[in-house]
Amino acid sequence: MSTAVTLINVFTAKTGKQQDLARVLAEGTRSFFSKQPGSLSSSVIVGGDGSKVVNISQWRSAEDIAAFRSDPRFAEYMKTIMEVGTGESVMGHTSYSHTGGVEN
Repeated sequence: MSTAVTLINVFTAKTGKQQDLARVLAEGTRSFFSKQPGSLSSSVIVGGDGSKVVNISQWRSAEDIAAFRSDPRFAEYMKTIMEVGTGESVMGHTSYSHTGGVEN
């Protein structure tokens, strides 16, 4: 099992706001989250249904996630997210992965 912590955020955009939500998530990653201690990777996935956007990030530890969430900029960022959608988070460790023919 991986020691990195994966954070999966599944968002539902308000009607007509999916691309806006994806842009907010990408910009937040680019300008804030990727610069935080413990940030390893992040992806923004736009669903084909016109409403869902998923943000998947990997972090060194749960403590690193807690630290960025306690930063005052995070609360402001979440206000922007809530203007265009709602979401929920799941945090855990990778127990299995398959990449390019290699199982981990």
